[in-house]
Amino acid sequence: MQDMFENAKRVASTAVERAAWEADKVRRASARQREIDLLKRERSAVIEQLAGVLLDLNRRGELTQAPLQAIASRLQALDGDISHGDSEITAIRNETFVPGTISINVQRKDDPNALTSTSSHSSGHLACPSCGRSVRRSAAFCSACGAKLK
Repeated sequence: MQDMFENAKRVASTAVERAAWEADKVRRASARQREIDLLKRERSAVIEQLAGVLLDLNRRGELTQAPLQAIASRLQALDGDISHGDSEITAIRNETFVPGTISINVQRKDDPNALTSTSSHSSGHLACPSCGRSVRRSAAFCSACGAKLK
């Protein structure tokens, strides 16, 4: 009877762990998708800027390569960032669950030994090694630049 209870407990624990893992996976992919959507909007704005500059320079007879090269370089950088972000989302979505990789503490509300705050052991934020922005200590990727943190 004890073995059956332990097995049921282990199965339930793995199910909770998997649900938490799946939720984190969706959260990371969604966050990265929001960043890519912002990059795509910026890309559209740069294309509009390019058209405006081309038309203005053409009207004045001053069409030179320097302004065009700067805008084209930014467009190329945005395209690279978008492509890289799309690849990261695909990688996140293709991750497979490995039991035992996530620590989850499940305690009853009426347990006098239950922790009152789960945030006490996660001491805030740290700096991204790639861009220096502040990121959650538990984050797998930087929300600013997308660099892998762990």
